[in-house]
Amino acid sequence: MEYKDYYQILGVPRDVSAADLKKKYRKLAAKYHPDKNPDDKSAEVKFKELGEAYEVLKDPEKRKLYDQVGSDWKRYQQAGANPNDFNWGQYAGQGGQRVHINFEDMFGGGSRGQSGAGGFSSFFETLFGGGDPFGGSQYQSRQYQSDARRRSAAKGRDSEAQIRVDLKDVLDGVEKQFRVNGEKVKVKIPAGIEGGKRLKLKGKGQPSVIGGPKGDLYLKVSVDVPEGFERRGKDIYQLVPLDLYTALLGGELKVQTLEGKVKLNIPPETPNGKIFRLAGRGLPEFNKSDSKGDYFIKTEIYLPKNLSAKEKELFQKLVKERK
Repeated sequence: MEYKDYYQILGVPRDVSAADLKKKYRKLAAKYHPDKNPDDKSAEVKFKELGEAYEVLKDPEKRKLYDQVGSDWKRYQQAGANPNDFNWGQYAGQGGQRVHINFEDMFGGGSRGQSGAGGFSSFFETLFGGGDPFGGSQYQSRQYQSDARRRSAAKGRDSEAQIRVDLKDVLDGVEKQFRVNGEKVKVKIPAGIEGGKRLKLKGKGQPSVIGGPKGDLYLKVSVDVPEGFERRGKDIYQLVPLDLYTALLGGELKVQTLEGKVKLNIPPETPNGKIFRLAGRGLPEFNKSDSKGDYFIKTEIYLPKNLSAKEKELFQKLVKERK
């Protein structure tokens, strides 16, 4: 039988106040709770140890008895005696009778959903009795988990499909309609959604083979970006052709953007690749429509083709003039 240092388990000093003890227990119990660590046996054991330690130290009488026994037990063990020969009867209640314990659940009363590690330690049971403060919750928790698994097994299989939207649709969001297993389904594509995101349609998956609820349908969104456009997060870049004459002399350029036509004032001698920024005209942040990116228009100067004889003559004069 091993002596357990409950102060060390909870990571508190021996003179810890009741308030600090409670605060530390809450923090550790939340961290190691089996519901947060469903597949971690070590966390389950740690959670049980924390409950055992707190059950003793939170009660002034039990804590006093533990402090006294703990001190004696250490000296007894260091003397080389057999631990099983230690006289626990003088401590374990009146006349050696066991003390039954009622565990106070720190998370709202009761102990539903908690699971232990197979009962309290022999040290605890010898000193305070064999009552399980979790009140059989190990069985309740496992039964609950078993029922959940059965319900999950009765549910139909989940399905996955791909849905394609245009970049223009992502600006304001769009509603799409399609058929799933012969049923018309409408889905709202949120503004600002990124390619690769999945949307869940509850109950639109495969039917259950044993009469349970249908599975869910997951739609993987694919955003089609037109040629000449680029998406960079919330910003949109559009490549726009600019004729040589307007680039050199300046003028007005009409651009068909995703949201309609805009007019740009092109200054004289505009270089190739010049970028014009339309603030706040980009894509909204996903689920935050009030936060929008910018719309950038990048000019690409193109040269005139199929020049007439007169045009060639004029360009030749221009060359001589420039020299």
